[in-house]
Amino acid sequence: MFDLDADDSLVPAQARVLVAVSGGADSVALLHWLLEMRREIVVGHVNHALDELRQGECARDELWLRASCESLGTPFKSETIELPRRSGHVNEAVARTGRYEALERMARENGCSILATAHTASDALEGLMLNVGRGAGMRGLRGFAPSRQLDLGLILVRPFWRLGRDEVREWLREHQGRWLEDASNQSELFRRNRVRSEVVPLLSEIFGRQSDELARGFALNAQLARDEDEWLELQALEALERLVSKREEGALALDGLAFRALAVALQRRVLRLAARQIEPGAREVERAKIETLRLACTRNARRGVWTWRKELRVEWTGQGAGNRLRFWRV
Repeated sequence: MFDLDADDSLVPAQARVLVAVSGGADSVALLHWLLEMRREIVVGHVNHALDELRQGECARDELWLRASCESLGTPFKSETIELPRRSGHVNEAVARTGRYEALERMARENGCSILATAHTASDALEGLMLNVGRGAGMRGLRGFAPSRQLDLGLILVRPFWRLGRDEVREWLREHQGRWLEDASNQSELFRRNRVRSEVVPLLSEIFGRQSDELARGFALNAQLARDEDEWLELQALEALERLVSKREEGALALDGLAFRALAVALQRRVLRLAARQIEPGAREVERAKIETLRLACTRNARRGVWTWRKELRVEWTGQGAGNRLRFWRV
């Protein structure tokens, strides 16, 4: 029997933890690992009520998990969420948002300071492949952070961030753990499932390395990328504050001449940060829009105004109107 090299530093001994458990192998392993570590936990389960996709499995999962927690003597909380359908289908991002909102509610209602999820390095590697396919920038290549601050003092942690999925399942088997299989994980309707079943095995064959080894390598390199990305973000935030020539409710203006003196990497980040200060939802502004505005300023182009979001406008005023970059909400 081997020890699981999970990151126990993310779960202090004195903390009360809501552990998100779906009933699948990874989350059940996280539950058993936290119990083995003698942490004070509450199990939180989200029932997505996706009967059209899972044909009764959602209710089955909740009943099975409730009984399992009763036998373990572990507090169990569950919430059923209503997800909007579009053409009869639920968007994955919408489901994820609804799930986290429910988990955060359960954590706060039960006095938990930490929300723990069972994301593994294998999940991070699959996410990388999806982000590459979508043309993501640096943020999309750095994977998920082992921990991050949520609202009202709650902390999200992922103790399995450096573990491969196969390793987690092997550990669970050795501990006589039981879990449920989600039939939707086999559906080719979801890109992640195809990445898992087709792309990752192909990469493993090409490089002659087990999938867990590939995943662990990515997870450790992604941590380096996150560290550097955070430092660059701090530099960009400081640069943004130096460039502000005017700030008022729902509007911001930057000194275009000083902007040109920045390194290109900082220019792009400054534009994103400025947009985010006016419209928080502008985190994922398309690369082409960023470049259009950046080049208009650095090449001293004529005045231009662009729509970045439904309620966000940006402008390069041009030399005749003060060489300013303007952002405002409409």
